[in-house]
Amino acid sequence: MSIKIKKITTHISEHHLRKERIIVSNLGIHDCSRFLTVTLHSDNGLKGFGEAATTPIWSGEAAETAQFMVEKVFAPKLENHTFDHPREVISIMDELVVGNPFAKASVDTAFWDLWARSQDVRVTHFFADREPVSSIPTRVSIGAYGVKETVSLACVFWEMGIRTLKFKVGVPPFDDVARLRAVREQLGEAPIFTIDPNGGYPTADEAVAAIEKLLPYNLHLVEQPTPRDRMQMLADVRRRIPVPILADEAVFTPGDLLEALDYHAFDILSVYPGKNAGLTHTLDMVKIARQAGKTCAIGSNLESDLGQAAMACLAAGLEAFPVEKIACDLGSSLYYEQSSVNRPLALKKGRIEVPVGLGFGVEPL
Repeated sequence: MSIKIKKITTHISEHHLRKERIIVSNLGIHDCSRFLTVTLHSDNGLKGFGEAATTPIWSGEAAETAQFMVEKVFAPKLENHTFDHPREVISIMDELVVGNPFAKASVDTAFWDLWARSQDVRVTHFFADREPVSSIPTRVSIGAYGVKETVSLACVFWEMGIRTLKFKVGVPPFDDVARLRAVREQLGEAPIFTIDPNGGYPTADEAVAAIEKLLPYNLHLVEQPTPRDRMQMLADVRRRIPVPILADEAVFTPGDLLEALDYHAFDILSVYPGKNAGLTHTLDMVKIARQAGKTCAIGSNLESDLGQAAMACLAAGLEAFPVEKIACDLGSSLYYEQSSVNRPLALKKGRIEVPVGLGFGVEPL
């Protein structure tokens, strides 16, 4: 079905984190998200919505830079043009601009939303290879805090039904061994432990040494232990530890993914539309990973409910996401003071309920 984009509008908004759940990691302190909302208006009066979850320290993009790209670079080439598939939209943006994945993703996902709404279907209709699941277990991030605060947060999330806890580690002066040991002593062996250094260990030897100290606390996976631009180092760590490696910052694009596969650098691939410059590229990467025998999980840049709706729909519809075995990063509603959409994504007993409306099922407030 052809869609003509009549107009593209944008809006910058701030999403404040609950003070007791601010994320502290090797990337600094994350206490407020300043994101861009993009709306595509079709010539028949319908709208599609997308979000650029911009965090400068992570992707190099700010809400203002994303807004400039959308309004001044992408819009002039997309407005008043007709498209038959979202792939045509991202192709134009890729030709215009290198990088800027979150800016591109806001437009790409908005077009997927608009495209599905125009045909009165859920977006999963176009790519699902299984009956979409109705809910997905989520994991939550526990920032780098002292032992007391770490245990307190772990207990709060556990009582909410969260069964996978992701600890931000490798941040001086916090003692990660003491932190994980204390949570195990408090909650026992039932919680699934994962760690995320956000690429904070500068060498393979340091990464391996740090991980080995935490192995007695039963790690389920290790996320991106080495710097994002050192693929061979990531592969080296993978060969030396008995815990699956989840690649995140090292793999943004299909090209990154092919290189990671060449190096045998990971076991599980973290994907999501923002990081991958949109749902179109994410679907391509999921297919490549699947063909290589790899599984996928949803990562996150702490998207609001608007961005999370697209992420939840993605994971819900594809066999590449074994959501009952590997929880996804879909717990942003636990961190933000209020939702960004008309129908907030419900989190019940540790599971996010997948939106079921047209498109991605939500609209920004």
